[in-house]
Amino acid sequence: MTEIQLTNVQFAQLQLDNLVAKDKPYIESWSAGDVGSFNAIVNAVDYDNEFTFDMRGWSRQRVKSGTGAMIEVNEMNADQLYHLFTCYLSGLPSGVVTSLGEVS
Repeated sequence: MTEIQLTNVQFAQLQLDNLVAKDKPYIESWSAGDVGSFNAIVNAVDYDNEFTFDMRGWSRQRVKSGTGAMIEVNEMNADQLYHLFTCYLSGLPSGVVTSLGEVS
């Protein structure tokens, strides 16, 4: 697994942890690297709906401009984000998920 792929996995796991632990609504402040990870994740999953379509465009714009972003996580998008990140992590080989748990 490349360093970038590992970063994407760590980003997805962190976001899942935040989705479970934080009271909604809350603001996520993502660096340009975080937006790059999100863009890679949203493009890697086989989960197509209006939300992912919009998020692909949103993240692609920020990757092109090289900027970070702020996103409000609320009751309207929390389930969609949770499903997106779990789909990404569940698509990884089981050894990757196991080794990530050992590192945590």
